[in-house]
Amino acid sequence: MIKHFLTFSLFLLFSTLMVAQDASVDVASDLSGPVLVQYPTGWQFPTPEAVLFTSGAHFNVPGGGAGGANLSSVQTNLSMSVFGFAHQATFRVADDFTIPTGQSWNIENVELYAYQTGSTTTSTITAVYVRIWSGQPGTGTVVFGDTTTNRMSSTSFSNVYRALDTQPTNTQRPLMKQVVNLGVTLPAGTYWIEWQTLGSLTSGPWVPPIVITGQATTGNAKQFSNGVWADLLDSGSNTPQGLPFTLNGNIVTSSSGNSVKIIFNDDIVRQFATSPFTTGRYKISFYVYIPSGKAGYFNTLAVFAGTNSNWGMEVYFDLGGNGRCFGGSNVAQNFTWIPNTWQLVEHIVDLTANQSQFYFRGNLIKQWQWTLGSSGTGGPNSLHATNLYGATANDEMYVDDMTLTNLVNNQVLFFETFNQYVSGQLIACQAPTVWLTWSNQPCGPEDAEVTNAQNIPVELTSFVANVTPTAVELKWVTASELNNYGFEVERKVKDGEFFTIGFVRGNGTTTEISNYSFIDKNVNSGSYVYRLKQIDYSGAYEYSPEIEVDFNPVSQFSLEQNYPNPFSAGGGSAFGGNPTTKIKFSIVENAQVKLAVYNLLGEVVATLVNQPMSIGNYEVEFNASDIPSGMYIYKLEAGSNSIAKKMMILK
Repeated sequence: MIKHFLTFSLFLLFSTLMVAQDASVDVASDLSGPVLVQYPTGWQFPTPEAVLFTSGAHFNVPGGGAGGANLSSVQTNLSMSVFGFAHQATFRVADDFTIPTGQSWNIENVELYAYQTGSTTTSTITAVYVRIWSGQPGTGTVVFGDTTTNRMSSTSFSNVYRALDTQPTNTQRPLMKQVVNLGVTLPAGTYWIEWQTLGSLTSGPWVPPIVITGQATTGNAKQFSNGVWADLLDSGSNTPQGLPFTLNGNIVTSSSGNSVKIIFNDDIVRQFATSPFTTGRYKISFYVYIPSGKAGYFNTLAVFAGTNSNWGMEVYFDLGGNGRCFGGSNVAQNFTWIPNTWQLVEHIVDLTANQSQFYFRGNLIKQWQWTLGSSGTGGPNSLHATNLYGATANDEMYVDDMTLTNLVNNQVLFFETFNQYVSGQLIACQAPTVWLTWSNQPCGPEDAEVTNAQNIPVELTSFVANVTPTAVELKWVTASELNNYGFEVERKVKDGEFFTIGFVRGNGTTTEISNYSFIDKNVNSGSYVYRLKQIDYSGAYEYSPEIEVDFNPVSQFSLEQNYPNPFSAGGGSAFGGNPTTKIKFSIVENAQVKLAVYNLLGEVVATLVNQPMSIGNYEVEFNASDIPSGMYIYKLEAGSNSIAKKMMILK
């Protein structure tokens, strides 16, 4: 099973970058939940969603712009002259990033920048379209996104103006920051992110370049113009430019092993300490997997004491992908979850500040005052345990990589991979001092099974090719998949080298049958060999069996000579007693097709085909046992095309 955990070095690095919240701000009101309390002054928390990659700075003079805003300076002293680059209408831009070997990235969103000349600080940006390429745009393969889906979730003034270094307080070009939702997981490799931005004004939108004081070359971005991708150059200095963007999300690494399976009436507890914590800041995190048609549930306990326990938060993964989080109120905060996929759960409890936050897949779902309890009726300011419970007959939830972190000193108090336990046996029965059951009866009916049931390979059950008149269509089926990123489709001529001709996205992890197809239209007449390169989220890959294909495309409208010719319609001829002959023909367009046999007077003696047909090569058989000897004409008609040939029937 592919399993995930947040890289702690990344967490440590970016926890130093956070800014304390203003005490006057009530963030809970932004979450469509009840307004509970304001942040205490100076309270900080590390967000689970970290910066994965930043290409470069979008301003270079802090406080140097109009009204004390930051300045993105056009450095005329370096002969630079471009304010921004077109990426609207027929224009697009792209820049690259690299995911290191051994990592995969869950990219939740990307932050991009643009301006429209003459706008105010109220954003006029209306849409952002994004694609991600494996390899350079135009020559690589699109692995995510399209040019028609507006993925922008927010746009606002970035507190930066783009202006000449000789006119630093000019306000004509306020930069807007766009947050664009992606929600994609990519394995190790080099990628290019391409985007296009639209706005409501006539000028632009324009994308500013990366700015580095005293440096004219800032990157290697590309611009699509007039159907061609070209280097992005400042026209004044003629130097390559990069584009500022930031990728946010989580780093994923991989291992294999067990998880714990929670079904109906399972009720196990991971107690953090003998006595509840009453001070400090903590994060509980784990990965959860729920198959299609199933549900799940867990809670965080302020106090674990059997029937006298106190619930601090409850989370339901309901049938169909809807989720509910109860914290601080009996009104749930809704969210969505994805079946057949491992997804990150994070719960932060700050006992010092009396605050709690629930994150799912890196997104903040709900925040509340911890001592209000799960239902809003109140509870102690303490933290004691996590409870995994099979609440309904539909429950089937897998949990893995459970972690408890002390956020005061970033110390991992425990990291539970379940690999130390025997698969197929009950967890509390194996470790009664670590895992408890609700009724404190290890090995009993509440105990949960350790399993490697989600250790499912990508099981390819068929891979076939279908030759059409104009292309080769590949089809394959998987019976199950484990963290399947996707399939690279490879082709070679016989005795040649394989090269990639396309990519088909996989279905992650699933126990259901998945059907895939790929149409190779860029193929000439000849013999070819195809194979699939299946890639998982860790970057590991495996090849499918190879299949050979002979491809002979339809190149022209044609009618072949019947064979045999002459042929005998009776048994007494020297040509034998077979009264049939075969006629082959090809049509180059979908059309109404007629193939008929005529005598020399122009009378129809047999109609062999009279129906709509698609492009292709065909063969029909003509039985002439009831037709007299003689010379005949057979004629093919398809659309505006027609062709005729002679045949001889002998008795």
